[in-house]
Amino acid sequence: MLRLSACIIAIAACELAAARGLEEYEPCLDKAEGDSCTLCSPSDVDCIETMMLKVCVAGECTGVSTPTDDDEEEEAAGTCECGWTSTYPCPGTPRRWWQRFAADDGSACFNYCCPKPPPSAPPAPPAPPPTPPFVCETGCAWTDLHPCPGTPKKFWQTYATDDGTDCFNACCPKSPPSPPAPPPPPAPAPPPSIAVSLLALIQAVFRDLPGLLEALGVGSAAEAVALVTQSCS
Repeated sequence: MLRLSACIIAIAACELAAARGLEEYEPCLDKAEGDSCTLCSPSDVDCIETMMLKVCVAGECTGVSTPTDDDEEEEAAGTCECGWTSTYPCPGTPRRWWQRFAADDGSACFNYCCPKPPPSAPPAPPAPPPTPPFVCETGCAWTDLHPCPGTPKKFWQTYATDDGTDCFNACCPKSPPSPPAPPPPPAPAPPPSIAVSLLALIQAVFRDLPGLLEALGVGSAAEAVALVTQSCS
């Protein structure tokens, strides 16, 4: 019994010491300015450390952000001069025969003055292969006894019934519908009657009468009648 009590007291003492160690953990203890640090104690298994880089600044463990490509380009925009591209053009740009392309040294100025083009789109996937024509497993020999509708048959045969199956459609393909018949031509116009023809002749004579009188040298229809009568007597 005494041994069990001693073990319990020892375990409690160990837990108390560990708890005190967690409370007294100092991330930047015995570390120089700028050294990396962690906010979680190495002995604290329940603490979750973030992935941000942390360094000791004035005795405090402070997170710092790493520079990105955008930050480098913004900084380069104010400090880089791109006049050298007139002598050494950027790779992939037009140049004269005596010029050489600029070498990519990986610097922020090179990336600012010679930005890389965006990657090209991936090629389109190949088109799927055409679907092979359907082949009826039982074959089309049954059309010898029951011909397809619309095909010649013997007097004692009956046409096959369209049951809508793939085999029927494969053995008896439907022909496209015939185009509609053209409309009949318009009926010919009836010939003009004798009265209509005579009326048209009289209208033409009276329409051309002034010109005819002028050609005969007479001034009116009465003079023309007298001239004709005199010629006949």
